[in-house]
Amino acid sequence: MNLIIGALIATYLLFLIFELSNLRRGGNKYLWAFSRFLLAGIALTAVWMLHAQPLPPITKLIQLNKIPFLTPQIHLDQFLKTTTIRNSATEEPGIFWHIHHYSKLYEVDPLLVRAVIEVESNFNPQAVSNNGAKGLMQINPITAKHLGLNNVFDIGENIGGGVRYLRYLLELYGWNLHMALASYNAGPSNIQRYNGIPPFQETRRYVSRVIKVYKRLKRTDKVFNDTSRLSALLRPSPNTEANADRSTQRQISPQ
Repeated sequence: MNLIIGALIATYLLFLIFELSNLRRGGNKYLWAFSRFLLAGIALTAVWMLHAQPLPPITKLIQLNKIPFLTPQIHLDQFLKTTTIRNSATEEPGIFWHIHHYSKLYEVDPLLVRAVIEVESNFNPQAVSNNGAKGLMQINPITAKHLGLNNVFDIGENIGGGVRYLRYLLELYGWNLHMALASYNAGPSNIQRYNGIPPFQETRRYVSRVIKVYKRLKRTDKVFNDTSRLSALLRPSPNTEANADRSTQRQISPQ
């Protein structure tokens, strides 16, 4: 059908060019009338084709990406959930999305979860320890079975199960962070056996490292969230340079 309309339009243009070339010589009224009928036939044929096979709606064109500048943008949550398996935390936005999601769900400090992940796997979702612990939060097969995890290498499942287990240990030991971390590393049975943190060098080093990273993250978070001193430093002052220096020194000195 498109070929028919194309042929009709081409014929009409030829008649039109021929008629315009003959206008100076008076033209031919029969050819002129025929061109008018031909134009009407083209218009009717086009209307009939549109009625028989209408154009797709604009939403269909957008879905088919036929109009790139109208293509819907990717939602921020969807972007944060996308993850590429690389050994770098800055290249894995999905990790931090899950950390904040499950930390809020189980009411655990997300900075503590980040500290545990940094010490356990250094943000490597495919990490496997010598004892068979797997994933970001290094969950062993027995714990994964009790938590009901199907794939410990899945970022969402691993962080969700790890945070849930960490919340359980914190409640179990009365929110004693040292005891909860020692139990996370050595297991509750060893905590019960030694009636406290077991004398394992690995466990004691693990607790120390996690708490050290946790304190560092808390200090950094406090600095970036406390804008009062920064705004005071940036505020213009009518005083002299010496007075401004003394004022600045008072503002940044420890309270």
